[in-house]
Amino acid sequence: MKKNLQQIALFSFILVCLIYGVQWAVESAFRHRVKHKFTRIFNSEVNPEIMIFGSSVAYHQFDPELIKVNSTDKAYNMGWDGVFFVQYSALIKQYLTYQTNCKVLVMACDFDNLGKNELITRPDLMLAYLNNPFVYHSLHEIEPGNMLKARYVPGYKLTLLNKAFYKDIAFAGKNEDKLSGYDPIDIPWDVTDSVKPFTARYNDTIFNELRAVVDEVAAKGIKVVIVMTPVYEEGYKLITNAEEIKDKYRSLVKKNVYYFDYTVDSICRSKEYFHNYSHLNKTGATLFSNNFASRLKTL
Repeated sequence: MKKNLQQIALFSFILVCLIYGVQWAVESAFRHRVKHKFTRIFNSEVNPEIMIFGSSVAYHQFDPELIKVNSTDKAYNMGWDGVFFVQYSALIKQYLTYQTNCKVLVMACDFDNLGKNELITRPDLMLAYLNNPFVYHSLHEIEPGNMLKARYVPGYKLTLLNKAFYKDIAFAGKNEDKLSGYDPIDIPWDVTDSVKPFTARYNDTIFNELRAVVDEVAAKGIKVVIVMTPVYEEGYKLITNAEEIKDKYRSLVKKNVYYFDYTVDSICRSKEYFHNYSHLNKTGATLFSNNFASRLKTL
């Protein structure tokens, strides 16, 4: 009986080691070969003077080449579709651990930015870094059960990784980043369904964490620019708590913290600049980026 227990224990130990070995090999391959934007920030490879964070309203609307304050400054767009503050806060915190050049940190905000995600957006881009305390905290806020098991149960993380993760490893090196993280939407207005009035998502805990991150950045002497991005005027009218959400952002303004509101800018009156209610097309993004760059220079 004792011998059987010893054999079971030995077999279990070897099995756990094998699972951890496979998991380590897979994650190591991702970290060393894949060059997505998030991987670059965890490898400390992105260090511009102007850093832009946010969801799709950052990703598709801020052109870093146009936002350069002068010929020597560089800008980078770290935005990603569906990644709101609760998740990209980890990217900001990681960036602060190594940056040496940052003068301005831009936070592009839409009316869902302070909401609490139900699921992690693009887990394949972040799960390889779950041992990073910033990543674990941000993802645990979204999916606490899964993240707890992913971190401490052997092999569980591998069940959460999707095809995109393994595809990226297989085709590593083919991802090009010619526009410094920017991805314009070169499609004109494309809304056919009617939209009813709605209340934008808001969570007190997430807002308090946003305040803490803004304070941390500003304390380092880095200017924080909170930007409410353009919304087509007919869509803006449908947001029942728009002013309440904007008041939250306005309350953060202090030394080194600025608030730019483009939700009622003149650009919002022209459908020709929009792809949908909350996203500019390439023409609109170019106009907006030039406008933003001019305003940024005044700081």
